[in-house]
Amino acid sequence: MLCMEQIRSEKESDQQRLVLAINPVTRHDFAQPEVDVDALKRYLSSALGVEVAVELRENYEETLAGMERREIDVARLGPYAFVLAQARFGARALANTIDIVSSSDSPTVPYRSVIVTRADSDIKSLVDVKGQAFGFVDRNSTTGYLVATFLLQQAGIDPGHDIQPVFLLSHSAVIEAVERGEVAAGAVMQSQYVHYSEQKEKPALALLSSSALLSRGPIAIRPNLPTQLERKLLSALLQIHQAAPDAARLLLAPTQRFTPASQREMTLKTIAELVGVSYATVSRAINGHGRIAPATMARILKLVEELGYRPNASARDLHRSRGDLVGLVIPDLSYPGLNGIVNGIQASLDQAQMQLVICPVQNMSSDSGAERQKAYFDLLYNNRVEGLLLTQWSAIQPETLELAQSGRPTTILEQELLAQGLRATIDWLEQQGCKHLFLVASTDSILEPSLTRSMFKQLTGPKGVSVDSSDDLISALSQLETKSRNLAGILCTSDQRALEIQGCLAKKDLHPIIISMGNSALARWANIPALAFDEFQLGQLAAQRLLKKLSIDGPETKQVLRTWIETGRDMRRS
Repeated sequence: MLCMEQIRSEKESDQQRLVLAINPVTRHDFAQPEVDVDALKRYLSSALGVEVAVELRENYEETLAGMERREIDVARLGPYAFVLAQARFGARALANTIDIVSSSDSPTVPYRSVIVTRADSDIKSLVDVKGQAFGFVDRNSTTGYLVATFLLQQAGIDPGHDIQPVFLLSHSAVIEAVERGEVAAGAVMQSQYVHYSEQKEKPALALLSSSALLSRGPIAIRPNLPTQLERKLLSALLQIHQAAPDAARLLLAPTQRFTPASQREMTLKTIAELVGVSYATVSRAINGHGRIAPATMARILKLVEELGYRPNASARDLHRSRGDLVGLVIPDLSYPGLNGIVNGIQASLDQAQMQLVICPVQNMSSDSGAERQKAYFDLLYNNRVEGLLLTQWSAIQPETLELAQSGRPTTILEQELLAQGLRATIDWLEQQGCKHLFLVASTDSILEPSLTRSMFKQLTGPKGVSVDSSDDLISALSQLETKSRNLAGILCTSDQRALEIQGCLAKKDLHPIIISMGNSALARWANIPALAFDEFQLGQLAAQRLLKKLSIDGPETKQVLRTWIETGRDMRRS
């Protein structure tokens, strides 16, 4: 008589073919997708010892239906599609993607939903899309539908009645439809928008809104996949980035790796992340507590019902406490304009009866500093911390990215400054007659360099050039005609860097206009024009955006961050 292990082994050996359905990562070059499909098939077939079929799909509904019918064994799913598969037919996560520390050549693009429109359209906020055609990916897409509908609801737009939904079945199709004017706006994952912007000399699209950071969806497997095959597949995925980089291109971005997925049941955290609120907000909705906007309450309860979530009694007890804290995660206490910013944040939080916790989490290289940093992050994981205000610098830390994926809504402190501040400085340089624009982004600036360079390129198109050093800047200026060199404008994101650049260029008898973004005593002493902004208002606007994501009713505001250029007593072409 055969033992059970022998019977199981023989049964598993019966499956001689595995079908993998994937949504290729956005940065993939689709000119010859069959090359990478063949590479992935060869690698997996060799590693698993069975024939492997790879199907490129961007319609999650077809993928889920195929998995349920056992026509598809494995699939790359978004977070929402996965929890639907989990609820509908018991799909399991096999491997998750993680972002590693990126290089400047291949920066990590956070996973979130963004809503875009044409830059030349009359639509300036989400409110303006009411009554218009709106592009979605499909109803099972996390970033291309679910999270975007919540962003619309936060703006007072009912996705079921106030817009004309158009389902285009892929992120790229949504981008193209918006660009052609076939829909007024559309929802896509951020990496698709970034990829589009990088391919265009002067992008035709503008960002309207973005969600908090989201956890990426897993590689999921259907129920009852043979255990031996499952183990071999996981082993192959964990090694693919090193063993077969060509095969990995359809599954991973250059800065990603696979890690084994932990098998966890659906939790409040899962629902909170999909809805775009904190898990404390979800808990209050489930338990019938107040202080939640009606539209948010309805959204949460609808998703709870759709996913079949049932909290157990002990979990319900753990989540009864109300969050009343907001964390401000900054590099250190020397952050520019901190006093005014904090006062503005707390002024908005006072209206919601919430308090601010300031956590300087960087520049702690000593042992005691590392302990303090850990203590700050432990504090931010506390249930009472309901939302996070991140600086652009803190947002790129691995620890902060992990914290932001805990289900708590986040917002970037300098969001208005990045767009409006850069626009103001560029406009000022053009008013001075500058025909060539250069950006020198510094590591000691309030603005993070990679985000600043991306926005600078979007605002200036081919006229703007980013340089990394004084030598690069001198070389670029030297290539201009002699009469054009003094018609160049240089934007430095810190006052110290602006003063250094000014001295280096003067030694080469180059005299372009220089402007900085620090507006410190140094800039005033050196008579360097500098961007100034209302620090109190910057904090106030950031807090109001976060309260809106927390679905806490507050005063409606249409404020625009007040910025101006401080030119000093003797501003001149120096």
